[in-house]
Amino acid sequence: MKKFITYFSGVLMLMGLASCEEKLPVYDDPQAYLNFNYSQAKDSVANYSFVFSKGKTQDTVWVNLITQGFVANHNRSFELQQIVTGNNDAVAGKHYVAMTDERMKPYLEVKAGQTQVRVPVIVLKDASLDNSVYNLRLEVKNNGEFAQGFQNRRYKLVTITNLLSKPAAWAGAMDWYFGQWGRVKHQFFIDVTGENWDDAYINSIINNYSMVTYIISRLKKALSEENQRRVAAGQSLLQEADGTIVTIGI
Repeated sequence: MKKFITYFSGVLMLMGLASCEEKLPVYDDPQAYLNFNYSQAKDSVANYSFVFSKGKTQDTVWVNLITQGFVANHNRSFELQQIVTGNNDAVAGKHYVAMTDERMKPYLEVKAGQTQVRVPVIVLKDASLDNSVYNLRLEVKNNGEFAQGFQNRRYKLVTITNLLSKPAAWAGAMDWYFGQWGRVKHQFFIDVTGENWDDAYINSIINNYSMVTYIISRLKKALSEENQRRVAAGQSLLQEADGTIVTIGI
Protein backbone atom coordinates (compact mmCIF):
# COMPACT_ATOMS: atom_id res chain seq x y z
CA MET A 1 0.00 0.00 0.00
CA LYS A 2 2.84 2.38 0.91
CA LYS A 3 4.54 1.75 -2.44
CA PHE A 4 1.24 2.38 -4.24
CA ILE A 5 0.70 5.68 -2.44
CA THR A 6 4.26 6.79 -3.24
CA TYR A 7 3.81 5.85 -6.87
CA PHE A 8 0.43 7.62 -7.05
CA SER A 9 1.92 10.75 -5.47
CA GLY A 10 4.68 10.72 -8.05
CA VAL A 11 2.19 10.47 -10.90
CA LEU A 12 0.20 13.40 -9.49
CA MET A 13 3.42 15.45 -9.20
CA LEU A 14 4.34 14.76 -12.82
CA MET A 15 0.81 15.64 -13.91
CA GLY A 16 1.09 18.88 -11.93
CA LEU A 17 4.39 19.73 -13.57
CA ALA A 18 2.96 19.00 -17.00
CA SER A 19 0.01 21.21 -16.19
CA CYS A 20 2.36 24.03 -15.14
CA GLU A 21 4.38 23.65 -18.33
CA GLU A 22 1.24 23.92 -20.42
CA LYS A 23 0.51 27.27 -18.80
CA LEU A 24 3.91 28.79 -19.64
CA PRO A 25 3.55 31.59 -22.20
CA VAL A 26 5.03 30.99 -25.64
CA TYR A 27 7.67 33.51 -26.75
CA ASP A 28 6.25 35.21 -29.79
CA ASP A 29 7.87 38.67 -29.88
CA PRO A 30 8.75 39.23 -33.57
CA GLN A 31 11.11 42.11 -32.71
CA ALA A 32 14.82 41.25 -32.63
CA TYR A 33 17.05 43.00 -30.12
CA LEU A 34 20.77 43.59 -29.96
CA ASN A 35 22.88 43.82 -26.80
CA PHE A 36 26.55 44.58 -26.27
CA ASN A 37 28.00 41.32 -25.03
CA TYR A 38 29.77 41.63 -21.68
CA SER A 39 29.19 40.01 -18.31
CA GLN A 40 30.45 42.68 -15.90
CA ALA A 41 29.79 46.40 -15.71
CA LYS A 42 33.51 47.19 -15.96
CA ASP A 43 33.58 45.50 -19.36
CA SER A 44 31.23 48.14 -20.74
CA VAL A 45 34.35 50.29 -21.13
CA ALA A 46 37.28 49.65 -23.48
CA ASN A 47 40.26 51.94 -22.95
CA TYR A 48 42.59 52.39 -25.90
CA SER A 49 45.91 54.25 -25.92
CA PHE A 50 48.24 54.77 -28.87
CA VAL A 51 51.07 54.63 -26.32
CA PHE A 52 51.27 50.89 -27.00
CA SER A 53 50.63 51.02 -30.77
CA LYS A 54 54.31 51.03 -31.81
CA GLY A 55 53.91 54.00 -34.13
CA LYS A 56 50.52 53.15 -35.65
CA THR A 57 48.34 56.03 -36.80
CA GLN A 58 45.19 53.93 -36.68
CA ASP A 59 44.20 50.79 -34.83
CA THR A 60 41.17 48.64 -34.06
CA VAL A 61 39.16 48.03 -30.91
CA TRP A 62 36.77 45.10 -31.31
CA VAL A 63 33.37 45.15 -29.64
CA ASN A 64 31.03 42.16 -29.36
CA LEU A 65 27.25 42.12 -29.67
CA ILE A 66 24.69 39.36 -29.17
CA THR A 67 21.14 39.06 -30.45
CA GLN A 68 18.02 38.59 -28.36
CA GLY A 69 14.97 36.96 -29.93
CA PHE A 70 14.46 34.51 -32.77
CA VAL A 71 17.35 33.38 -34.98
CA ALA A 72 16.83 34.36 -38.61
CA ASN A 73 17.62 32.40 -41.78
CA HIS A 74 18.78 35.55 -43.56
CA ASN A 75 21.44 38.22 -42.98
CA ARG A 76 20.24 41.10 -40.81
CA SER A 77 21.80 44.57 -40.86
CA PHE A 78 22.01 46.84 -37.83
CA GLU A 79 23.23 50.34 -37.01
CA LEU A 80 25.45 51.74 -34.29
CA GLN A 81 25.36 55.39 -33.34
CA GLN A 82 27.47 57.71 -31.21
CA ILE A 83 25.69 59.11 -28.17
CA VAL A 84 27.05 62.48 -27.05
CA THR A 85 28.14 62.46 -23.40
CA GLY A 86 29.16 66.12 -23.15
CA ASN A 87 32.54 65.04 -21.82
CA ASN A 88 35.34 65.20 -24.41
CA ASP A 89 33.31 63.37 -27.03
CA ALA A 90 35.33 61.73 -29.80
CA VAL A 91 34.97 63.30 -33.24
CA ALA A 92 34.23 61.11 -36.26
CA GLY A 93 36.94 61.36 -38.92
CA LYS A 94 39.36 62.75 -36.35
CA HIS A 95 39.43 60.22 -33.51
CA TYR A 96 37.61 57.31 -35.12
CA VAL A 97 36.03 56.14 -38.37
CA ALA A 98 32.30 56.93 -38.38
CA MET A 99 29.90 54.00 -38.12
CA THR A 100 28.21 55.33 -41.28
CA ASP A 101 31.46 55.06 -43.27
CA GLU A 102 31.33 52.67 -46.25
CA ARG A 103 34.19 50.66 -44.74
CA MET A 104 31.97 49.71 -41.81
CA LYS A 105 29.03 48.28 -43.78
CA PRO A 106 30.34 44.70 -44.08
CA TYR A 107 30.67 44.48 -40.30
CA LEU A 108 27.25 45.86 -39.37
CA GLU A 109 25.43 42.66 -40.16
CA VAL A 110 24.40 39.53 -38.28
CA LYS A 111 24.81 36.57 -40.61
CA ALA A 112 22.00 34.08 -41.20
CA GLY A 113 21.70 31.57 -38.38
CA GLN A 114 24.09 33.54 -36.17
CA THR A 115 23.46 35.20 -32.80
CA GLN A 116 26.75 37.06 -32.28
CA VAL A 117 28.83 39.57 -34.19
CA ARG A 118 32.14 41.43 -33.74
CA VAL A 119 32.42 45.03 -34.89
CA PRO A 120 35.71 46.90 -35.37
CA VAL A 121 35.94 50.40 -33.94
CA ILE A 122 38.71 52.00 -36.00
CA VAL A 123 40.49 54.57 -33.85
CA LEU A 124 42.62 57.33 -35.38
CA LYS A 125 45.69 59.02 -33.96
CA ASP A 126 45.36 62.79 -33.70
CA ALA A 127 47.51 65.43 -31.98
CA SER A 128 44.62 66.26 -29.64
CA LEU A 129 45.05 62.82 -28.05
CA ASP A 130 48.42 63.88 -26.63
CA ASN A 131 46.76 65.89 -23.87
CA SER A 132 43.29 64.42 -23.41
CA VAL A 133 41.19 61.27 -23.31
CA TYR A 134 38.25 61.27 -25.74
CA ASN A 135 35.05 59.29 -25.20
CA LEU A 136 33.13 57.37 -27.83
CA ARG A 137 29.83 56.00 -26.49
CA LEU A 138 28.19 53.61 -28.94
CA GLU A 139 24.60 52.39 -28.82
CA VAL A 140 22.39 50.33 -31.12
CA LYS A 141 20.13 52.46 -33.29
CA ASN A 142 16.65 51.09 -33.92
CA ASN A 143 16.50 50.32 -37.65
CA GLY A 144 13.38 48.15 -37.73
CA GLU A 145 15.43 44.96 -37.97
CA PHE A 146 17.00 45.40 -34.54
CA ALA A 147 16.14 47.48 -31.48
CA GLN A 148 18.11 48.10 -28.29
CA GLY A 149 18.08 45.19 -25.86
CA PHE A 150 18.64 45.11 -22.11
CA GLN A 151 19.18 48.51 -20.46
CA ASN A 152 22.34 47.33 -18.69
CA ARG A 153 23.85 46.10 -21.98
CA ARG A 154 22.81 48.95 -24.21
CA TYR A 155 26.14 50.72 -24.72
CA LYS A 156 29.88 50.35 -25.11
CA LEU A 157 32.22 53.20 -24.18
CA VAL A 158 35.55 53.35 -26.00
CA THR A 159 38.07 55.84 -24.67
CA ILE A 160 40.80 57.01 -27.04
CA THR A 161 44.03 58.75 -26.08
CA ASN A 162 47.76 58.98 -26.65
CA LEU A 163 48.28 59.06 -22.89
CA LEU A 164 48.46 56.17 -20.51
CA SER A 165 44.87 55.39 -19.59
CA LYS A 166 43.42 53.25 -16.83
CA PRO A 167 42.84 49.67 -17.99
CA ALA A 168 39.33 48.33 -17.38
CA ALA A 169 40.92 45.36 -15.56
CA TRP A 170 42.55 47.69 -13.01
CA ALA A 171 39.77 47.26 -10.45
CA GLY A 172 38.82 44.95 -7.59
CA ALA A 173 41.80 42.68 -6.90
CA MET A 174 44.14 45.07 -8.71
CA ASP A 175 43.19 47.90 -6.37
CA TRP A 176 43.69 45.58 -3.41
CA TYR A 177 47.10 44.26 -4.44
CA PHE A 178 48.61 47.26 -6.20
CA GLY A 179 46.55 50.25 -5.06
CA GLN A 180 44.49 52.66 -7.09
CA TRP A 181 45.54 53.48 -10.62
CA GLY A 182 47.55 56.59 -11.41
CA ARG A 183 49.32 57.61 -14.60
CA VAL A 184 52.72 58.03 -12.90
CA LYS A 185 52.30 54.70 -11.07
CA HIS A 186 51.32 52.99 -14.32
CA GLN A 187 54.41 54.32 -16.10
CA PHE A 188 56.59 53.27 -13.16
CA PHE A 189 55.21 49.72 -13.35
CA ILE A 190 55.97 49.65 -17.08
CA ASP A 191 59.52 50.93 -16.55
CA VAL A 192 60.27 48.36 -13.83
CA THR A 193 58.72 45.27 -15.42
CA GLY A 194 58.85 45.98 -19.15
CA GLU A 195 55.16 45.03 -19.39
CA ASN A 196 52.36 47.30 -20.64
CA TRP A 197 50.07 46.66 -17.68
CA ASP A 198 47.12 46.72 -20.06
CA ASP A 199 44.00 44.55 -19.80
CA ALA A 200 45.66 41.54 -21.40
CA TYR A 201 48.64 41.56 -19.06
CA ILE A 202 46.61 42.24 -15.91
CA ASN A 203 44.19 39.42 -16.70
CA SER A 204 47.12 37.07 -17.28
CA ILE A 205 48.54 37.54 -13.77
CA ILE A 206 45.79 38.66 -11.41
CA ASN A 207 44.59 35.16 -10.50
CA ASN A 208 48.11 33.79 -10.01
CA TYR A 209 48.80 34.58 -6.36
CA SER A 210 52.46 33.48 -6.48
CA MET A 211 53.12 35.68 -9.51
CA VAL A 212 51.30 38.65 -7.98
CA THR A 213 53.23 38.30 -4.72
CA TYR A 214 56.53 38.20 -6.60
CA ILE A 215 55.65 41.27 -8.71
CA ILE A 216 54.54 43.25 -5.64
CA SER A 217 57.84 42.48 -3.91
CA ARG A 218 59.78 43.53 -7.00
CA LEU A 219 57.83 46.76 -7.43
CA LYS A 220 58.09 47.73 -3.75
CA LYS A 221 61.84 47.21 -3.83
CA ALA A 222 62.15 49.32 -6.99
CA LEU A 223 59.91 52.05 -5.53
CA SER A 224 61.96 52.19 -2.34
CA GLU A 225 65.16 52.54 -4.37
CA GLU A 226 63.60 55.23 -6.59
CA ASN A 227 62.43 57.24 -3.57
CA GLN A 228 65.86 56.97 -1.91
CA ARG A 229 67.46 58.28 -5.09
CA ARG A 230 64.96 61.12 -5.30
CA VAL A 231 65.42 62.15 -1.66
CA ALA A 232 69.21 62.13 -2.10
CA ALA A 233 68.76 64.45 -5.08
CA GLY A 234 66.56 66.80 -3.07
CA GLN A 235 63.39 65.77 -4.87
CA SER A 236 59.99 64.73 -3.53
CA LEU A 237 58.88 61.12 -3.31
CA LEU A 238 57.43 59.71 -6.53
CA GLN A 239 53.96 61.23 -6.90
CA GLU A 240 51.09 61.79 -9.29
CA ALA A 241 50.43 65.13 -10.97
CA ASP A 242 47.98 66.04 -8.20
CA GLY A 243 50.56 65.38 -5.48
CA THR A 244 49.33 61.93 -4.44
CA ILE A 245 52.32 59.86 -3.30
CA VAL A 246 52.74 56.66 -5.29
CA THR A 247 52.27 53.60 -3.09
CA ILE A 248 51.75 49.91 -3.80
CA GLY A 249 48.81 48.13 -2.18
CA ILE A 250 45.99 49.51 -0.08
